[in-house]
Amino acid sequence: MPAHPDRPVSRVMSWPVATIDSEATLEEAAEALAADNIGALLVLRGGGMAGIVSERDVVVHVAAGSDLSHLAVGEVMAGDVVTTPPETPIVQAARLMAEADVRHLPVLQDNLIAGLVSVRDLLPVLADGLDEEDVVVVPSGARVVVRSP
Repeated sequence: MPAHPDRPVSRVMSWPVATIDSEATLEEAAEALAADNIGALLVLRGGGMAGIVSERDVVVHVAAGSDLSHLAVGEVMAGDVVTTPPETPIVQAARLMAEADVRHLPVLQDNLIAGLVSVRDLLPVLADGLDEEDVVVVPSGARVVVRSP
């Protein structure tokens, strides 16, 4: 059965999740992101999740002229990570990500990493969940979602 916006996020999450140790360099993180063609790594410290580092974090430091081989992932990661349990509905996870302004959402089960959801995972499900009467094509060709209260 295909995923639907009301189904649990566990239906679309990625597993296994790419991780990196907090003491690894940002250069190693960049190499891992590029090698696996992914947008984020969960950062581990002492066996548990300590944060998340994304391609955007790498780009910010590259643009600033930082030496990536001298920056530890633990120094640049986002440590206040928004997470969700596997049973969270897909649409609720999307709202959570929008409110937190994040593109990656770790999925935790009893404080253990169960998976990772990205905007790329959610967008097709949410788009397929729209009814055609909710979509209006404006003169520019853009499709706009309109919902009645």
